[in-house]
Amino acid sequence: MPRTRRTLLQILLPTLLLLLSACASSPRTISISESELQSRITEELSVPTTLLRIFDVNLSNPVIRLDGDAQRLHALIDTKISNPLTQKSVQGMVGISGKLGFDAASSTVMLGESKVEKLDIQGMELDDTYNELLNLLAAKLGAELLSNIPLYTFKPDDLKIGNRRYVPTDFRIVGHDLKITLLPQ
Repeated sequence: MPRTRRTLLQILLPTLLLLLSACASSPRTISISESELQSRITEELSVPTTLLRIFDVNLSNPVIRLDGDAQRLHALIDTKISNPLTQKSVQGMVGISGKLGFDAASSTVMLGESKVEKLDIQGMELDDTYNELLNLLAAKLGAELLSNIPLYTFKPDDLKIGNRRYVPTDFRIVGHDLKITLLPQ
């Protein structure tokens, strides 16, 4: 009986180690849900911002949608723009979209290539001067405020199993989830 156990261990142990090493060297996939991304964007946009050193911009209540066809995240965001010099403010909605990518330095999934898709501001008669100003604000809003929003930061354990490190390589929107493929280094 002891001889059979030892023979069995001699066979099973290398087989088990081989299986474990094969698992550690295969790609992994992490899913981040639309609701997790929504929570993160809400958190990031909750801080008021000054634009062009003149306008106070408050963004709130983002509603996001993942678009698998375009591989972009879309968000509709309540917007309030105030001008402290004139004591006037306007409210409305801004629609943005952006691509999801990875910043290796911070191990973070970021919203990049943001652009304003829609700007709907109420309470302002829009003559040519205001239209031009709003278009400038919208371009600045997309370029400065809404680019490089951190959406998900990988924990060190997410990118390492045993001695094997993983690198995010592929970002795909599938249904209501962002699927990230991690390849071993």
